[in-house]
Amino acid sequence: MNTIKYLLLTLAVFALFSCSNWLSVEPETSVDEEKLFSTEQGFKDAMAGVYADMASSTLYGQNLGFGFLEVLAQQYDYNTLNSTYNSFYRVKEYEYTYSTVKSQISTIWLKMYNTIAEVNNIFRWMDKNGSVLPEATRHRIKGQCYIARAYLHYDLLRLFAPDVQRQPNERGIPYVETFGIIPTEANTVAEVIEKIKKDLTTAKEELKDDPILQVVPFEIEDKTVCDQYVAQANYYTAEALLARVYLNEGNYVEARNAAQRVIQSGKFRLVDQESSINVPKEELDILFNDEHIFSLRNTNIRTYSENLHLGKSENGVTSGAALPLTSNIQDIFDGNNDDVRYSTWVRQSDSYLMKYSQDIKRFYPKQVLIKLAEMYLICAEAQFKLHDDDALETLNILRRSRITNLATSDKYQLDMQVLLGEMRREFIGEGQLFFAYKRLNSPIYNVLNDVEPSDRVFVLPIPDDELEYGKY
Repeated sequence: MNTIKYLLLTLAVFALFSCSNWLSVEPETSVDEEKLFSTEQGFKDAMAGVYADMASSTLYGQNLGFGFLEVLAQQYDYNTLNSTYNSFYRVKEYEYTYSTVKSQISTIWLKMYNTIAEVNNIFRWMDKNGSVLPEATRHRIKGQCYIARAYLHYDLLRLFAPDVQRQPNERGIPYVETFGIIPTEANTVAEVIEKIKKDLTTAKEELKDDPILQVVPFEIEDKTVCDQYVAQANYYTAEALLARVYLNEGNYVEARNAAQRVIQSGKFRLVDQESSINVPKEELDILFNDEHIFSLRNTNIRTYSENLHLGKSENGVTSGAALPLTSNIQDIFDGNNDDVRYSTWVRQSDSYLMKYSQDIKRFYPKQVLIKLAEMYLICAEAQFKLHDDDALETLNILRRSRITNLATSDKYQLDMQVLLGEMRREFIGEGQLFFAYKRLNSPIYNVLNDVEPSDRVFVLPIPDDELEYGKY
């Protein structure tokens, strides 16, 4: 079995972010590790560095948000595109051995494990010098580290290994829990899932006094202050991610219970159209911030989206190809112009995704990683699998928050196709739909020809360097 060795970051130098608070994400300088981790602010800066790397275009700022993963989910229409997006043609056809696609996959793998290395380095210094932190801060940072490590490993597993329900004993990925050059054997898929759950359970214990437990974030008028609770990992992030993992492994009771705990916490609310959508443009909450359980702030996300979806623009001149959504996007939304997701996220004149391209002064640009709407979808699916009569009403509560015309909001029967249809609308531009197709072993819908489910499609190949040398 292949092994993975940690990239030995130069121990004297650790590239981080100089910032006055955790929201700062602009890199300024590299600093000596020992000096960095000698203060409370240094630990906070290190955690900010983890979030900044997660928000990069290589990961959730594009590739694992509205880029690479959405191409795999057949969310875009490439028929009119020129060679600017030639590599995306190859991704769309799942040509994982094509040179540019292999390079993209390798970059994602490397960046994710490098970010895990940053997390484990914080753990290392927490053991060495955690006494410089107030107890509450120490628990909070440790809890966030456990969540970040679990989140990154979970998506690595979903990308590079078979599904846990169908092939639990197959080779998974290395779950790396130490910083250094010690080789880490790849675990089985089921073993990785258990390690993820262990980290998330530990995170909940570390975050039992998380400040989010004392506030209702969406009630905070100043959205920068609000982001201090949700634009970073928090207690409910661990709970919500557990719900996602439990559903993935077919543990419907625990998935339902975890999702309901998040829903019933009262810390998040489904988008309120009167206060969030039917407002002046500068107040529009296009990303449904009140629902965010965990999101990543990044001013560059708007630029990434504009370059990809609207075409690259320099000095007022647009070059390169704009990237439209699939030509049947209206059908995906059932032709319902009263669906606020369709009316706000999609420019209907040309089918371009506008979810991340609008300049809304009240809200900082960000990429949502997990949100309340997903908890309703998880709960509804788990209830459906458990033959719970409440499943349909759970789905309809979500739909009523999205669709202004109540006559068209409610579904009257529920099955997995209805649920999958809702996922196709809800996850647009968020990188979650491909994982839903994989979990359900469903065909990937395409306006021309659906893609039949198989490991050839759903399992990305381990990068060649790892296979050849057993390290990265």
